[in-house]
Amino acid sequence: MTRFGNLAVLLLGVGLLITGLSGHVPRWSPPPVPAASAAAAERPVPKAGRRHRPVVMGRSVPVIVAIPAIGVRARIIPLGLGSDGQVAVPSLSTPFLASWYDRGPAPGQAGAAVLLGHVDAAGVGPAVFYRLGALLPGDLIYVTRQDRRVAAFRVTSVGLYPQDRFPVGRVYQYGSRPMLRLVTCGGQFDWATHLYLDRIVVFADFADFAASRQQG
Repeated sequence: MTRFGNLAVLLLGVGLLITGLSGHVPRWSPPPVPAASAAAAERPVPKAGRRHRPVVMGRSVPVIVAIPAIGVRARIIPLGLGSDGQVAVPSLSTPFLASWYDRGPAPGQAGAAVLLGHVDAAGVGPAVFYRLGALLPGDLIYVTRQDRRVAAFRVTSVGLYPQDRFPVGRVYQYGSRPMLRLVTCGGQFDWATHLYLDRIVVFADFADFAASRQQG
């Protein structure tokens, strides 16, 4: 299996396991799914020329993610792979934390930085990325880093994907410009397994330093 193929399997660990519900409908409404307009194809980004080289930051651990459009401000913890070989996500006992896949780029570095978080949790309700599916192209995401710099990203598209067709290549994308991906569960919920069957992915590109300074 290819590296991307392995990651597709590993990403099943992002699926939220809701325990203790005994088959009853939760007290909260289903999480929003992306609007059709949010899932539109991304506009191609012009190739960097001599006068328009992509802005790239050095590596620094992300510590806070803020998404004003959906009222999110959350602490980020760095995680790689768990002992089971799956992409690690925060414990269900800390559903309001997001995690950064620290085997990939940091936000602001070249390539796609990936943040993951739960959508909801038993006994708690909506979690950190519950409203991720409500984001629209143009919305801003701010990531504060350990070096106290803020990387701002603008949403380009939002998609809902069955877990067996997760777009691993686009999520863990190589490139010369900084990108950001946010991942959570969503879509249909399977009461037999207590798992969501789909994944919501937000695709975003680096905005600019002006936007970063506004938040910082």
